[in-house]
Amino acid sequence: MLRLKKCLIVLVAFCALLLLLAGCTAKVSEKTENKGETENKTLAVGLAQFPGNLDPADQYNGWYVVKFGVGETLVKIGKDMKIEPWLAETWKKVDDLTWQIKIRDNVIFHNGTKVTGEAVKASLERTVAMNKRASQLLDIASIEVNGNEITVKNNHPNPSFIPALADPFAVIVDVDAARTMGEEFAEKPVATGPFKIKGYAKDVEVVVEKNDNYWGSKPKLDEVVFKFIPDSNTRVMALQAGEIQVADNIPAESVEAIIKTGAYQILSGSSLRTHMLIFNVTKPGLDDVNVRKAINMAINREDLANKVMKESAIPAVGPFPLVLPFGGNELEGYAYQPEEAKKLLDAAGWKPGSDGVRRKNDRKLEFSVLCYKNRPELPVLLEAIQAELKEIGVKINIINVENIGEALKKDFDATIYSLNTAPYGDPQYFLETVFKTGAASNFGKYSNPRLDLLTDKLKTTFNVQERNTIAKEAQQIVLNDAAFAFLVYPKSLLAMSNKVEGIELSPSEFYMLNPDVTVRP
Repeated sequence: MLRLKKCLIVLVAFCALLLLLAGCTAKVSEKTENKGETENKTLAVGLAQFPGNLDPADQYNGWYVVKFGVGETLVKIGKDMKIEPWLAETWKKVDDLTWQIKIRDNVIFHNGTKVTGEAVKASLERTVAMNKRASQLLDIASIEVNGNEITVKNNHPNPSFIPALADPFAVIVDVDAARTMGEEFAEKPVATGPFKIKGYAKDVEVVVEKNDNYWGSKPKLDEVVFKFIPDSNTRVMALQAGEIQVADNIPAESVEAIIKTGAYQILSGSSLRTHMLIFNVTKPGLDDVNVRKAINMAINREDLANKVMKESAIPAVGPFPLVLPFGGNELEGYAYQPEEAKKLLDAAGWKPGSDGVRRKNDRKLEFSVLCYKNRPELPVLLEAIQAELKEIGVKINIINVENIGEALKKDFDATIYSLNTAPYGDPQYFLETVFKTGAASNFGKYSNPRLDLLTDKLKTTFNVQERNTIAKEAQQIVLNDAAFAFLVYPKSLLAMSNKVEGIELSPSEFYMLNPDVTVRP
């Protein structure tokens, strides 16, 4: 009997153990299942450049606000560089001065306020008041509102008005919130995108979180951290260490090593960007057009594109990349002719000195060139150019700066610079903002009356072929004046984990984070 009781006790204990294990298993399964449902999907991105603040109307900060998935414009640029609807549903040209634009009626700002025609009007007026480029490119005389439709009148005929609305300076924001928030708005703008700002640390990181009230398809990611990592090697190491899953502007020499790991993919595509030298044409020496032409002739663009940049760029001819219909195939650029460059300097009175540096009236042909490391190829390109110019008796001193935007507001001799030349596929943007007398980004104080006339003519010319012809004539004037040295047209290079999906390169460089971007487990 005692033996039977012991057996029963053991049997009961065994059954209890089975029930306990079953319960634990159920709890573990339930926990795992719930975790799969509630675990946040996050992404970390390393960027070479960062905004000064997050107010899209301030300078070029809007480019980042759009890239971060926070801001949206009325129209956007598609993969084929054609204009597509975004916050605007439709638009039409009423006459040469008037445009009617219908706004979507299901859009709300991040703070829950509905986007109306009045809100769009206020946002565009704020942008024009704050941003010199916007004032030039939009040229708005007045805006009238009728419900969710706005009627915009230009001061002059403006064929590129609708494409200019795709520029991120025209991100639609809640102006009432901007007034109420004051300086805080520049750190947490209230816009309409699929993501909204969660945190901002200047020159460190920007954290965005999904906008549950987004008008379009719902974001697949819960949170994205954009980290400012200006050094290219540090950015690549952060990618390989798993600290970030996406790295932009990676150096060409790192591509092979990244691909070999098998854990990453490289996105490469044509950009609309040009790397160039900008000369301050008011500086002694650089105010001599023959000096500027000689410098152009001493630069081996084939070597810069194929050797220095390891075939990740195309030798430049003029301001615009050759892929554009108004690009430089038919232009007369500068071939590599160092001996002819020397003859040109001799004829201009710049004679070699005992130290190899040319002189004229006791003035050395020596100047400083600003450089920044956010684009890793720029310092390497400039070092190669420094060696080439030394061969013709021109000495340049390289000055590395942390913030090129701030440096260009001060006095300088020359700079190496990279610009997106036609972000919405039209020549007027670059000609208007960089080359026209007194333009917002005319850092080198270049001026040519004929060029100014051609740029103004673009504003009244709606025929595409005529616009391309005008643009080519304008470019040839810039080349003849040699106020710039156009170096190469770089390709875009972005590295990301094989687990990342939904990111696509855009020639305009405006877009990165969108609702479809996600990370596989």
